Amino acid sequence: MSEKKVLLISQVFYPDEVAVANLFTNLCSFLVKSGLEIEVWSAQPFYTCTQPQPRNRIYEGVRIHYLHSTQFPKDNLAGRIINYFTFAISVIFKLLFTNDKTQVISHTTPPFLAIPIALLCSLKRRRFLYVMMDVFPDGLIRLKKVSSNNVFIRIWSSLHLVALKRCSEIIVIGRDMKDWLNKFYPDGGGKIQYIPLWQDPGLIKPGDFASNPMTTKYKLQNHFVVQYSGNMGLWNEMETIGRVVNKKPDNVKFVFIGGGMRKKDLIGSLREPPVTNLLFLPFQTNYDFSDSVSACHAALVSLREGLEGIAVPSKIIGIMAAGIPVIALAPANSEIAYIVNEEQCGYVIDPSDDDGLLQAIEELKTGDYLRKTMGQNGRNAFLKKYTTQIIAEKYKLLLNN
Repeated sequence: MSEKKVLLISQVFYPDEVAVANLFTNLCSFLVKSGLEIEVWSAQPFYTCTQPQPRNRIYEGVRIHYLHSTQFPKDNLAGRIINYFTFAISVIFKLLFTNDKTQVISHTTPPFLAIPIALLCSLKRRRFLYVMMDVFPDGLIRLKKVSSNNVFIRIWSSLHLVALKRCSEIIVIGRDMKDWLNKFYPDGGGKIQYIPLWQDPGLIKPGDFASNPMTTKYKLQNHFVVQYSGNMGLWNEMETIGRVVNKKPDNVKFVFIGGGMRKKDLIGSLREPPVTNLLFLPFQTNYDFSDSVSACHAALVSLREGLEGIAVPSKIIGIMAAGIPVIALAPANSEIAYIVNEEQCGYVIDPSDDDGLLQAIEELKTGDYLRKTMGQNGRNAFLKKYTTQIIAEKYKLLLNN
């Protein structure tokens, strides 16, 4: 096994521009520059890009191999599940019939893929590093989407534990996630490492709100803008935000960028007729992302009650990179809350606290110095702890261990 060669298995990768694809495309680019040889097995893009890619290509020194899988639209839940399974089948067969001993790294997209990868790598004596981005099926159980007594869920949970035992190393992106894992897998010990999320400092930089192209384009100049940007997914609290939008705080404009399965819950929480103090925009390309994330005075991050240890919304790192104050609707013992409190870069509010969210908005609206201080605190913390280069060094040390 070459210490200089790594195989990443990730269903989403370049040219898709969803959060996970961006994260690992950016990370791999830095690892290649540091001297590692990176090969990626990915599915054909089907999120933000639908243009078929050649079977093999090289992007910024990273060799990408696109495996066969279906490409149903992401908004089709049944189609997404089929996409998961067809990609997993391609991965399983390719791993099964290769004798390569290159170390493997993968994560939780698709949610169950680490199970067959861990078992096959153990069988073939390949080192496997598992990055836990989300926790399944425990998160579904906490949301009461499934029962812990369901036979399928019990089998999934048992196989997940078996897979964790077969991993060489387990990387978690939150300290709350590490606490959960220590309870679920008490014998994990030294295999479990905390490495936080990251963002490319070249992609996001602080900008002037008044001269921002999006400020001008959408006539936001005379408003205090509160933004939610990114996925409105299973883990995110959206209804509390909707209820505060209904209160119509004076001169506040709410901008929602992106979408996801919980966007309908947000819309459903809005009064009829639709309130006028909001703006919905689609997901932005990487080219426009720097402008979009800084086209606000405060930015929202949300995690539903009871989901500490289950997920860490990556959007918080981009907000900090942009020097924007964070308003986190999150449990107090979540990684999101830990970051905001430690860095003094915003507010942490109970996910169901409408009044607390409204108060935070009002304090930031009237407190220019407070807003600038929190934004600068976040930016400083980002440069010290969360840039791609800093995190890539941590992964490089781990991969070369």
